[in-house]
Amino acid sequence: MSDLMPVVLPPGAGYLGKSRRRISASGLVTWERCPRQWHYRRRIGLNDATNPEMIIGLVVEDALCGLFMQRFPENATPMPGLVEWINFSRQENGLGKISPDGEVIISDLESISQWMELVTPSLVEEVQRLLQARWDATQWKAAGRDIAEVQDARIENLISGGIQLQLEEVENCLQASGGPHLNSYRAAGDPFTVPAPCWDEEPVKPGEDSNRTKADGFETSGDVTIWEAWEISRPWVKDPRIAAPQRLFHPDGWAAGEMDLVHRWDGTVRICDIKASAGTSGYSAGLANQLRFYQWLWSITRSHPGRPKTGESGGELAALEGWYLSGPHRKIIELLDDKTLESESTRWKNVHQQMTLSGLHPTHLAPADPAPWVNHAPGGKALPVEDENKAKSLTCERCTAAAFCDTSPKKVQAKALAALTPPELGSPENLVASLIPKAPCTMISDIPRRLNVKGEVKGQWGPLSNHYGEEVRGATIVVGSTNVTIEEMGAESFGEIPSGTELALLDVAPGVWRRMTRLYLDEHSSIKPASELEDTEFTRLGLIPTKANLSGQIVSRGGHSGVNARGKPWSMSTCHLWDGESVVEVVAFGSAITRTFQQLEVGDFVRILAAELGWRDGVPQIRIDQRNTRLEVKQ
Repeated sequence: MSDLMPVVLPPGAGYLGKSRRRISASGLVTWERCPRQWHYRRRIGLNDATNPEMIIGLVVEDALCGLFMQRFPENATPMPGLVEWINFSRQENGLGKISPDGEVIISDLESISQWMELVTPSLVEEVQRLLQARWDATQWKAAGRDIAEVQDARIENLISGGIQLQLEEVENCLQASGGPHLNSYRAAGDPFTVPAPCWDEEPVKPGEDSNRTKADGFETSGDVTIWEAWEISRPWVKDPRIAAPQRLFHPDGWAAGEMDLVHRWDGTVRICDIKASAGTSGYSAGLANQLRFYQWLWSITRSHPGRPKTGESGGELAALEGWYLSGPHRKIIELLDDKTLESESTRWKNVHQQMTLSGLHPTHLAPADPAPWVNHAPGGKALPVEDENKAKSLTCERCTAAAFCDTSPKKVQAKALAALTPPELGSPENLVASLIPKAPCTMISDIPRRLNVKGEVKGQWGPLSNHYGEEVRGATIVVGSTNVTIEEMGAESFGEIPSGTELALLDVAPGVWRRMTRLYLDEHSSIKPASELEDTEFTRLGLIPTKANLSGQIVSRGGHSGVNARGKPWSMSTCHLWDGESVVEVVAFGSAITRTFQQLEVGDFVRILAAELGWRDGVPQIRIDQRNTRLEVKQ
C-alpha cells in the first residue's frame, strides 16, 4: 500500500476541474440532506445569496494550511514573527511583502506557542483583507449582512483553535519519541510518497516524485528534538502553489474528494476536515458521511498506477476526525468496516446514477425527501429530534429552491415566494401569474431536450476544445449538403462511434456554439445503424432547434473564472431564470458578459430573446450571444 493522496485522473480543466456529474463529498452530503435540493444546487447550479460564513471557512482554512507549511530555522536561529503564507497571499494579489514583527527562538513547545501568539495578529489581518476582497467580488450578497460584522476576535478564535489542535499533534509526537518515521526523516527528509508541503521546499505536483532531501535541522541520533517533532508532525495539506486539483479521483472518474489535511506521523493515516465553527448547526450532520466518503476514496486509490513509485507508506487509514475550530473540538468519526464500506460504495454508485438522470426531462427530477434538521451541541454532538415533521420543514426552510420546489411545505413556500414578490404585485399568486410567458417567449419546460438524427458521420472522432476549455471528442454528421458538428457534452462523456455509412444518433441534445449548430452526446445518447430502426422519429439536420426565447424573474446570480488546460484565462457570469414553473441557468462567457448582464439583480424581470441553446452535464443551459441575443430588463 502506498501512502497518500492525491491520485489525479485528468479531470475537465475548464470548470475548475469540477464536473456537476461527478459525485463529491459535499455533493453527497447535499443529496443526503435532500435529493431535490441537490438537483437545484448541484445539477443546475442554483446559488444562495452569499453570507460572511460562506467565505470565512474557506479563508481561515487557507490560513491554517499555510501556517502548517511553515518550517522553523535550525540551530536556535531566531524565527521571524511572520508566516510565509501571508506574503505569498499578498503577492498573489499584486501586493508588496510585509516585514516580520519580532522573533522567537524555538527551543521547546512553549516557544512554539509564543511564536504562534506573535504571528496570529498578522494572520488575522491577512484573513480580514481576503474576506473583504472576496466579499467585494461577490455578486449576490445576503440582505442585511456585511463582511464588516466579522470582528478580529472571531477570526483569532478560529485560528487559535486550529493552532491548539496542531500543537496537540506536536506534543504527542514528542511523547512518542518522534514516531516510527523518525529515522527515515533523519536519513533523507520527508519520506512519504506525497510529502507535507513546505515553504522551504519546491511544490510537488500530483503524480510527481518528491525528490526531497534531508533538511539541516534533523539530528543523526539521540532523542527527538522540538524542531524535529514540529517537522515530523506537520500534516499534508493542499499546497496553494499548485494550480492542479489536489484530490482523490475514483479510477473510473465518477467520484472525487478534496481533503483538508492528513496526519501520518504516528505510523497510521488520519484524515481530518477543518470546520470554522463550533459544530452546533444542522449542517454538522454531514460530517460523518463526508469523512467516510473520503475513507472509501482512499481505500480504492491506493494501488492506482498513476501514483508516484517512490516513498514510504503512511500506514493504514486508522481514524477520521472533524476539527471544529471554535472551541476547539476534535470529533472522532468511526471508520466503516470493510463490509459496510462495500455496501456504501454500491449505494453511492446508485446515488450517482440517480444524479445523472435528474433533470433529463423537466418532470424527471430527483425526489424531494428532506432529512430532519438536527441541531448539535458544541463539538458536533447531535441533539434529539422531538418533532420529525417540523425538523424536515426546517431543512426545507434552508433550501435554495424553497420557492420553486413543488413539494415544499405550504408555509415554507409561501414565505419564500413572498420574499420574491414585489410590493406592486401584492401576492405570490399575482407574481406567478405575471410570469406566464407571452409570445415569442415560451415556457422553460418547452425547451427541446433530446432528439434523434441520422446521417453519415465523417471525420476522425478526435479531440477538440469546447467552450470550457475541456478536451472533448468531436466529428461531423452529414446529409447531402448539410453538415452539423457532433461532440461530447463533457470530457469522456461518450464512448467510441461505431463504423457504418448511415448512422442514427439517438437521444442527442441540440444546441449551438459560435452560431454553428451542435449536437451533444453523453452517456444517455446512443448510436446505431439507421437500418436497424423502423419506427423512430428523426429530426432533419436543417431543422434542429438552436435558439430560445424566455422570460421570467432572476432568482440567483453567480459567476466563475479560471485558466483552462491550455493556460488561457476564461470567465463566465451566470443567473437563473424562473418562469413560475421551472428554473434554468443562463450564462454569458467572456466578451458576452455585457454591462446589462453584469448589472442583473435577483428579483429583476427580464426577457431573453434569441439566446443560444446549450448544455451543461445533461441539462439545458441558455447562453448569451453577444451579437444576436437581446436582453430586456423590465424597469
